Amino acid sequence: MHKLREYICTQLQPFDRAALWSSHIAKKGALVIFSWATPSFLIVWLVARYRKHVPSAYLEAAISEGIGPHLWNVVGTLGLVLVGFALLFPRSRFIARSAYQVLINTYAIGGLSFGLLFGQLATALASAAANVASWKAWFMGAGGFFLAVQALTFNFSLWYLGHFMASREASDGFLHRVEGVALRLRLAAFLFLAVLPITLLFMEK
Repeated sequence: MHKLREYICTQLQPFDRAALWSSHIAKKGALVIFSWATPSFLIVWLVARYRKHVPSAYLEAAISEGIGPHLWNVVGTLGLVLVGFALLFPRSRFIARSAYQVLINTYAIGGLSFGLLFGQLATALASAAANVASWKAWFMGAGGFFLAVQALTFNFSLWYLGHFMASREASDGFLHRVEGVALRLRLAAFLFLAVLPITLLFMEK
């Protein structure tokens, strides 16, 4: 076990903090999701507030379709599969670009869905606050906050992986350093990122 740990640490030694994280990743990711979530949140609020003055039935159907997680799950699975291939073949610009495009678009879809979902939760809490006990309203609010944090974390992980895929264009990015990792570890990463999500997807009914 000790030798295995030393081997893995040696293989991962080139991945310093600069290669794994920067404040620019979080700032740009926050701006993107804010740009998608804010308009979708406003649409939900407008439908709830002025339902007699807008095509509410049509917009509510669109909101329901936008919140559904199925598209995010399927496209996100494709993105993870492409990331697995990018780790297995880190010199391929085509795979890295494809993975990047799929991941950032999935992130945008997640931002849109988050805005719609949070809009519905906010309007539901606002209407329920007058009809239920205060402790129940606080309890529902805490549950909604936990759900929001969880959704944002899952969604941001795709943006984070997309940043790694974009590093193929840099001179000393993440994928350039992956080239020095042993094939057996890259194969293990491919199996985890590509095979496992597909298996979980096929387990859905």
